[in-house]
Formats: sequence, structure tokens, C-alpha cells
Amino acid sequence: MKELIETSSSAESYAHKAIKHLVYNYFFNNTPIIALREIEKYFGNRFADVYFQLKSGEKIVVEVQNSKISVKELKQRTQDYNHLGIHVLWLIHGEGNCVASKKYPWNMKNQKISPAEKFLHQMYGGRVYYVNLDIKGQEARLKRPFALHFAKPLKKSKRGIFQSGYDRYFYRDVNFTFIPSWNLLCTQFAGHKIARFYDKNIKFTLKKKMEYFISKYNLHSITKKKQLKAIIKRFTKTYGEYLILNLLIGLVKEKKLILEQKFFRKIQRKLITKLK
Repeated sequence: MKELIETSSSAESYAHKAIKHLVYNYFFNNTPIIALREIEKYFGNRFADVYFQLKSGEKIVVEVQNSKISVKELKQRTQDYNHLGIHVLWLIHGEGNCVASKKYPWNMKNQKISPAEKFLHQMYGGRVYYVNLDIKGQEARLKRPFALHFAKPLKKSKRGIFQSGYDRYFYRDVNFTFIPSWNLLCTQFAGHKIARFYDKNIKFTLKKKMEYFISKYNLHSITKKKQLKAIIKRFTKTYGEYLILNLLIGLVKEKKLILEQKFFRKIQRKLITKLK
């Protein structure tokens, strides 16, 4: 879909305006469950970027975020809409000022994320939703939204919170998750009423892949170092070591994997000591 968006006084306001208008049209044209829609709908002390009411009666606000925003403001806006019984979908401009480093739909290592991105990752159960624009002259096209999952890096130099000028950020390994359609799901997570896509949680997806790999190569009982290395090596390049070690511990606790105690303790120590 292509649509002409008038230019404005700054690149930031142009991007926000373009995404807002394109989201308003693109969701409606590609989501049959939407009954009503409004742009810049007023709710007392809030102007929602885009508002949808589903045929089921559920109400959704899409907040397009391009500029920097504090965690406090993210929480307050979400709570204000939630108190009105409205679910919130936060869509972050992957090339905007809200992000600590530009975000695209692919796997990346040691990427900077802002406190706002970190908070949204928790609020949406292990994902943050992004969208980018394809701009040519005065014509803007909305690229398909994508989801990113963050995992803590194990490198000591990448731990903790960092600061550059007035900006604070974290380092994370980033994994891309495909969004299958524009359909939206209204749900509640971590005390918030959220609207999200029907994408799969990256942790769940990796867990299933690891279970299949373990079963295929009969690695249910790990007694040799090379067996453990085979599992880690198979997935590290894509998903990063932290997520794999974390899931190995989980599989042991679920009794889907038997790890020799020395390996189990070593993984526990690595996760704990590396992430202090």
C-alpha cells in the first residue's frame, strides 16, 4: 500500500504523522474484525493516535512512538487507557528517537535498547513491536510490523546500564519474530490490558526447537561435555548463549532433560555470576 503524506516541519513529526495515518488505514484494510476507527481520538486528558473498536466490542488504542519517552510516561498512558477499559498496542518506530539503536527485522547481537524498550519488552511478555517506513520523496509506505525479543548478553563488558550524555541504555542480544498477519488479540499481561499480534513468543519457539533437537539426536541424558556443546553450538549463533542456557535449566526442571550435576551447576554459576 502506498499513500501520500504531506511533509511537516521536522523529520520526527513527519515520521510520526506518516506512521499514524498509514496504521489507521492499513489495519482497517487488512483486519476484518475492526468495526469502527478514529484517528487522534480524544479521551479527556489523552489524544490517542489511532482508535479501533472491534466487532466483538473490545476497544484498542494504537500508540505510535517516534520520540523519546520515559518509562513513567509509558506506564501512565497505558494506565489511563486501561482505566477506560481500553487495550493498548504500542508500536515503536524502529528508526525513531525512542530507540537506543535502530531496529530492523533480523537477529542482532549486542544492540542498545532504551529503558522504554526494556519496559515494553516486559509488558508484552517478551517482545516489542516495531514498524519502519519506506520513504521516497513525499510518498511513504508502511513496512510490515515486526517483533523483537531481547536476551541478556553474557559478556561482562555488556552488562548493566550505560549512559551517553543524557541517554541511558542497556545491551541486549536481539531476535526477530515474524508477525503472521495484522489481526489483533486483546489480552491482559503483567497487570496491563494490552493488544498484540498473533506472533509466537521467541522463548517458546526456541524451546520447541531444542526439544526436537534433543529428541532427534537422543540427547535426553547429557553425561559428556561434547553432547552439551552440541546443543549450545546448534543454537548460539542465532539466539545467543544466555537464552539457551536459561532454557536448558528450564528443561532440566521440567524433567525433559537430564544433565550431569557438574554441567548443571556450571550453567547455574555461569548465569548467576555473569549477570550480577
